[in-house]
Amino acid sequence: MAKPIHLGFLYAPQSGHQTHDESFDPSNPRHLTTLAQDLEGAGFTFLLIDDSVGHAAPARSEAFTTASFLATRTRHIGLIAAANTSYVEPYNVTRLAASLDHVTHGRAGWLVSTGAVDPAGPNYGQGGAAPDAHYERADEILGIARRLWDSWEDDAFVRDKHSGVFVDGAKIHPIDHVGPSFRVNGPLNVARPPQGQVIVAHRVVDKRSAVFAGRHADIVILGAETASNIVSLRDDVLSSAKTAQRDRQQLLLFAEIVPFIRGDRAAETPKAPVANYVTGTPQEIVDQIEALANAAALDGLVLAPRVLRSGLDALSRDVVPELARRQRLVAGEGPATLRERLGLARPRNIFERPARRPAA
Repeated sequence: MAKPIHLGFLYAPQSGHQTHDESFDPSNPRHLTTLAQDLEGAGFTFLLIDDSVGHAAPARSEAFTTASFLATRTRHIGLIAAANTSYVEPYNVTRLAASLDHVTHGRAGWLVSTGAVDPAGPNYGQGGAAPDAHYERADEILGIARRLWDSWEDDAFVRDKHSGVFVDGAKIHPIDHVGPSFRVNGPLNVARPPQGQVIVAHRVVDKRSAVFAGRHADIVILGAETASNIVSLRDDVLSSAKTAQRDRQQLLLFAEIVPFIRGDRAAETPKAPVANYVTGTPQEIVDQIEALANAAALDGLVLAPRVLRSGLDALSRDVVPELARRQRLVAGEGPATLRERLGLARPRNIFERPARRPAA
């Protein structure tokens, strides 16, 4: 029996990836709340909140702010917010991600993008940079972030009223990072995230992004137009992961697809970002999804309907139930972290000393 897959949903009505009909207003908090709650009810594992800092129009809300707003209005769906490493300070973005993980009780993720695909230098007083420079900066920031998330050990907070000890200073660690672009002392001023490490996602569209994802990403989103290209990108990612001494079980492979359900007016406007298009009746779409998932050995799919809300409504009504009927949809609700829902182990703290064994 083929393994079930996770479903993610791309929310990007203000970044050029999606349009929306008159029934949905991206600046209306009630509409956004209903969208997230409907995704949660339909069985989606996470909501991917995209963002772009490189375009002046249309106006948009910042992704981490949007995710924080939805944190108290949802119960178990993961909330993955975008931030561009080319235009952030590592301490600040790490703090945002850790804070989001706390307010969601372990449901947070960070979609890492770079100025190589979303250039916005003039908005931040920067000149142009080569794509490799953007990824070198991203490499350094991810290394800093992971050490900062670990700078507080899990049991650093003692909170012992009898002794008056609130924290154990020996379990709080500066990182003392000195690198090509940044000097960061640490520690972070937010406790270690509930997930240990916040889930990191990255879109892969070429060899450069595949190498980066193989080194750093927990969720790899393969964006390509054909199954063979998706397989090629997958192989590049897995090769990079092997070089970085990461096991296959440490990362999940997703493909981003744009579904056009026959009869849905979203199918009338086939203008979307690089992705694998699937079209037809709900049963035909699920056939194509299964074939793609099997061919590329995928762990999940990110669905990116062209139009909100009609695209989501059609998916939730017709496609998702068919996946569930065929037992191809990962089921899971209730109090669990995003890492637990994805089946990823909670990482050990790099600063934590292993417990000493008693003498024989």
